[in-house]
Amino acid sequence: MAKKNDDSLARTQKNGDQMVTLSADFAEIYVKVHNGKLLRPYKARVKLLQREGHLYFANKECRITRRGYGHLNRVASISMFPPLYVVVDGKKMQNPYIERHERTKITKSVYIRKIGIGYSPTGNITIVDKTLHYNLYTYFIQSIQAKMSRKEWKNGKATDELMHPDCAELGEKNQPPTKDGKWVWYEMEEPLGLWINYTDPIIISCMEEHTQKQRFADRIAQTIVERNILKDHPAIGIDQVKPIPGYEKGDAAALVTVYGYQHNLDRPKMQGIMERAEKGDEVVDVKAETIDKVDKEEEEAVAKEVVGEQKEAEEKEFVLEQEEAKERSNE
Repeated sequence: MAKKNDDSLARTQKNGDQMVTLSADFAEIYVKVHNGKLLRPYKARVKLLQREGHLYFANKECRITRRGYGHLNRVASISMFPPLYVVVDGKKMQNPYIERHERTKITKSVYIRKIGIGYSPTGNITIVDKTLHYNLYTYFIQSIQAKMSRKEWKNGKATDELMHPDCAELGEKNQPPTKDGKWVWYEMEEPLGLWINYTDPIIISCMEEHTQKQRFADRIAQTIVERNILKDHPAIGIDQVKPIPGYEKGDAAALVTVYGYQHNLDRPKMQGIMERAEKGDEVVDVKAETIDKVDKEEEEAVAKEVVGEQKEAEEKEFVLEQEEAKERSNE
C-alpha cells in the first residue's frame, strides 16, 4: 500500500482499478475506485482502546464493550429497530415487556426484541433479529454463586481457602444453616437453593449491585441485545480480540476489520424492510435467535457500563444545575 499523503488519502493501482485509503479520525477505510467512481463495498481497520472504554477483560480474554461495538458500527452502519411486539410465554406483548413485582412494582425481568439491519461483506442485506429475556433474579443468584466460590490468592496462585466462606450456603429450605448470621432463603432448582447471610459485607455489596440493575434493567437489557446483534452481524462478526503487543496493562488496544457498504436506503426504507421480514417475506437474509443465557461476565460488564454512564450523566446534570442556580443568584 502506498504511503499516506498529507491529504489523508492514498492510492494503489491494480488491474485498472484503484484502491483508495481514506484516513478518518477513527479508522483507515479501504475503498475500490473504478472509472472514477467509488465501489459500494469497503472495509476498514478500526483501532479499539481500553482507555476509551472499548475493551474489557474477562477470564483473561479481551472482549469488546457496547461502546466498542458502537465505535465499530461507525463503519458497518447497522441500523437498530424495535419491533412492535415480543413473544412472552407464547403470547405477543408490547415490546419491551417489563415484568414487575405485584406489590413493590420493582422490575423482575425484561423481555426485549431488537432487529439490526445492515449489509454483509458481499453486499446482501442481512437482518439479525434478537430476543432477550433478562431475568434479574437469575443474575443475582449467579453473582452470589460467584462470590461463594471465589478463592484466596497467595503468591500469585489460587489457594483452597474461600474468600467469603460465610456469605451463603447451598442447601434445602427446611434445613437452614446453624452457623452465626442472619439467613434468608432463595430458591433455585427445587429442592435446592441458597441460604444467604445478609449481614455479610459481600452480600450487602451484591444487594447494592442488584438494586442498580433493577433501576436500569430496561437499558441493560437493550444494551445486551444490541451488543449481541452487532457481535453476530457479518459486517462485524467478532466477540474476542487479540490485543496489540506492547501496550501497558490497563491500556490495551486492538485492531478490528469491519465491512461497510454504500447504499441509498434511508430510515423509512429500512423500516419497510424490517416489516417485510417480520411478515416472513423471503427478500432478505434473516438470522433470528432467542438469547436464553448471557455470559455472566458479559452481563456484569454491560451493567457496569450502563450504570457508570448514568452516574456520569447525573453528575454532569447536578453540576449544570448548580451553575444555573449560581447564575440566577448573581442576577
